[in-house]
Amino acid sequence: MIDAGALRAEWTKFTSIRATMVLSLATVVVSATFGWLFANAAAGEYATATAQERLDFQPLDMGTRGLFIVQLLISALGVLVASSEYGSGTMHASLAAVGRRGRLVAAKTLITALTALPVSVAGVWLMYTIGQSTLAANGAPYVSPGDPAAVRLLLLAPVVLTLLSLFGLALAFLLRSTAAAVNVSTGFLLVPVLASASPGFLRNLLHTYWPNMAAFQTVSGASELPPLLAYGLFAGFIVVMQLAAFAQFKNRDA
Repeated sequence: MIDAGALRAEWTKFTSIRATMVLSLATVVVSATFGWLFANAAAGEYATATAQERLDFQPLDMGTRGLFIVQLLISALGVLVASSEYGSGTMHASLAAVGRRGRLVAAKTLITALTALPVSVAGVWLMYTIGQSTLAANGAPYVSPGDPAAVRLLLLAPVVLTLLSLFGLALAFLLRSTAAAVNVSTGFLLVPVLASASPGFLRNLLHTYWPNMAAFQTVSGASELPPLLAYGLFAGFIVVMQLAAFAQFKNRDA
């Protein structure tokens, strides 16, 4: 059970660390900026596209390409929730104040989710709104808010990003270093993107089954897996990471 005092303490620490507040704001600003940049570029491509290219044009995908950058920021936000204490040497004091390691991990997990969710909602909704408005303003096809694909994006993409913040938190507990955790997170999340030059079999395997890609492919409606299986694969991966982080924190010096 999560202690209310521990949760309040974690919120105080989160809001008092400049890096977490700056990163939260940066995530929203970057989301809006990339929504405009990618949509503006896509609109320019559409204007000179052939008839077949216009038929293949995917406005929602074009306007939300920035999600692959935003996922790195939201994961880094989760990293900072724990790694900042390792860096400052205050983890021992936090553990002494809470008394139980499981209670401290639970409080950090909940505060990470509660802060990452509104940041993710703001980022995704701004990216969608600015991206589709930019396409419409430039005479390119766009996806209206009532479209099922847009509803799926607006509801599910923030959940995926929030879970990725817990992936970052788990890495922070496992590696106990901001730089190491952010580097590993970045490399892991970008594997499917970097694998675009790989042989077809490997590329398809990564795009279908790599945890974060499986979730994003389902959000965009492009996954070859049933939605529940794709989300289950992603959520199961996050749960395993959280359990591994807790096991190490429980059996290792803080």
